[in-house]
Formats: sequence, C-alpha cells, structure tokens
Amino acid sequence: MSESRIAICRAEKKDRPYIEEKLKKYILDATNIDWQQFFVLRNSGKTVAFGRLVDHGRYFELASLGVDYYHRGKGLGPRMLSFLVEQARQLDRSKPIYSVTHRLGFLEKAGFKEVRVCPEDLEYKRNYICKLDASKIKIMKYCG
Repeated sequence: MSESRIAICRAEKKDRPYIEEKLKKYILDATNIDWQQFFVLRNSGKTVAFGRLVDHGRYFELASLGVDYYHRGKGLGPRMLSFLVEQARQLDRSKPIYSVTHRLGFLEKAGFKEVRVCPEDLEYKRNYICKLDASKIKIMKYCG
C-alpha cells in the first residue's frame, strides 16, 4: 500500500453514514456520540478505517476503532491507533489514555497494558454497555 495514498483526518459530515454502519456491523460503542471525536483513514480518497478519541476530562479514551474487512492485515489499524495516541499526547501529555476492548493483543503491541484500577465510568462501560461478554472485555491503559 503506497504511503502517499494514505491520509488520516478528522471525520467530516459525509463520513457519518459510513461510521454509523460500521459501528453497528463491528458491534462497537456508539454511546454519547460526538462526531467531532472521530478521525478517518482514507486510502486514495476512500474511507477504509476510523477511530474515536474521547476526552473525559481526567483521561482520554480510545474507542470505536474499525478497519474495513478487505483492508485488514495491511497495518491500517495500528496506524490509526498510533495516530489517536499521538493526538491525545498533543492535547495533554499528562492525561492517561485508556481503551475498553476485547482485542488485547492488538493494543498490547501498541504499548497498552491491562489494568485492574481504572475510572469508574470505564468499568461501567465494560460491564453494561459493551455488547460482548464482560469477562472477555478488558480495560487497557497506554504505557508506551
């Protein structure tokens, strides 16, 4: 995949139907959506991945990261994840970055570690909002 064809930017109004469809299809968190929280990755102008950076005040949450099925395995997920971490760091290096996920290995490769102590609202999300079995959902914190 050519580097010059890849661009990550803040989501635009035209991206909303794509993101809404993928949130449902991939069973991702769609609570309290603020479209200004989303970024998209485009390949030759076509949106093929997205992610959400939520500022909770005391911490950041990386949420709702998805890559189109036919574009998986090409490094786009890690690229989007790295971009979101960098965005959070640019906004406030002192705030911790968390993610609620069932994809532990993916986040571990990017410098996240599973944590037992976390903000209460993330624990609530893990137990009541996530649509998968809560025992499979973990809370990860960026330690990179």
